[in-house]
Amino acid sequence: MGLNSLDHYNIETTLPEETIAFYCDALGCTNSPELRPDLPFPGTWLTLNGHAAIHVNFVDDDRAGVTGSIDHVAFDGSDFDGMCEKLTALGIDFETAQTPEISLQQIYVLDPNQVKVEINIRGEI
Repeated sequence: MGLNSLDHYNIETTLPEETIAFYCDALGCTNSPELRPDLPFPGTWLTLNGHAAIHVNFVDDDRAGVTGSIDHVAFDGSDFDGMCEKLTALGIDFETAQTPEISLQQIYVLDPNQVKVEINIRGEI
């Protein structure tokens, strides 16, 4: 018994179009509203390889509050150079870090809701 991997995280947003565009256009998710149950509030699910990794709730008022100790959400990724080129082409600011001793390159980017997203790319150094 124990944890195996991140199942999903949930974002409440007053910026639904921008949020969907960021995760789909910039990070390669698929907008899959047909997978989302018929819930009593609007939203969508964004999938990675068929898995609903990001649940997005559409809200009228920004209810974001202090998130405690949560600093960022991290994903495994690939093609460091291609990812940097894509973000640059989309005009999205990002930072990078490299840790060659463990063959790790990282990209840090904020989504439209100011959620910090970390993309870990291993083995390409």
